[in-house]
Amino acid sequence: MSIPHLIREARLAQQLDVDALCRKTGVAKNHLLDIEAGKGSSFHTVAYCKRAVMTVAEALQITQQVESLWRDEDWQAVSMPTRLAGLAEPSSTLLPGAKPDGEPNRRWLPIAGILLLLSTVGIGLHRMDEAEVDRPVAKSARSAAPAKDGAGPAAEAIGPSSGVASAPQSPDPSQLLRADVERAMQDWARLWSIRSAQDYAGLYSKEFVGVEDHIRIRSQRMAQAKFIQVELTDLSFRETGPGEVTVRFRQRYRSDSHQSEDLKELVWRRSPAGIRIWSERLVN
Repeated sequence: MSIPHLIREARLAQQLDVDALCRKTGVAKNHLLDIEAGKGSSFHTVAYCKRAVMTVAEALQITQQVESLWRDEDWQAVSMPTRLAGLAEPSSTLLPGAKPDGEPNRRWLPIAGILLLLSTVGIGLHRMDEAEVDRPVAKSARSAAPAKDGAGPAAEAIGPSSGVASAPQSPDPSQLLRADVERAMQDWARLWSIRSAQDYAGLYSKEFVGVEDHIRIRSQRMAQAKFIQVELTDLSFRETGPGEVTVRFRQRYRSDSHQSEDLKELVWRRSPAGIRIWSERLVN
């Protein structure tokens, strides 16, 4: 099992969504998403990536498992830029050297003072020249620009509006909800197929009518089966209430002792614990 898979399974088992884990650990959401995706592109260094991963592992109480699986090469992190060549050390050729006892060579001091004075005077003269050149240019630019009809000093004061950047739009909550439900449907079928009864049960809300009997029967079948394959096709999503999405789909179930194909519906709702199943029914 990989570290991203282990962290995701532990998060689902504790009924935490990414936002809740972000609040619990203090790790940024983009880092958490990268960790579960097995990437390190949002980190500056591999060491920084490892600190974030171990922080999450400690919060999920899987520190030893993650530590045993860690490999630097598994994370494609972006390294910090190196210092520019030539800036690490001052050049020893720009100034005269010191005597062995640390005392500067005094014969160079008068020359260095003259050079500094000439440089200061030159900069002052250059700035005066620039000021003299700028004045007529600015005046001629104003006089050369023809005035448009109806335009006056007030129009000049307003200025162009094209430079104003528009505020970024917030993501559509309904699209975010659907994306979460799509991922949850994949998890539901996968956990059922690998017969992970505890994680599978964590996807069901406590408000699900008859949830205890439903989970007990499913868990028994998982334990008895030698293998299970669950395939979902023809999925359709519709928002049926605030924070609620109903998914209709065709389910193909196959195990060593049973095969079936059914049209089903799952109702998912967003809760403080994350996306959870509130009802499940056959539509046949």
